[in-house]
Amino acid sequence: MADVQVNAPGGGTPVEGGGGSSAAWAIVVIVLLAIVAWFVFGRGVGRGGKDTNINANVKVETPSTPAPSKTP
Repeated sequence: MADVQVNAPGGGTPVEGGGGSSAAWAIVVIVLLAIVAWFVFGRGVGRGGKDTNINANVKVETPSTPAPSKTP
């Protein structure tokens, strides 16, 4: 079998490319992570700046203190 060698005319440098698409994917991933973090940590769903009314009926009984003992 014969070896075939193909040389580019002009001997120029090869064209480098494809870096832009990976940078775009990185930006898309960062934006999506920011949106998810906003929903998880900021509770951005349906909040609307309203306060939440929590009505808790908590009864705490104070312990009775024993009467001081009288020693003769």
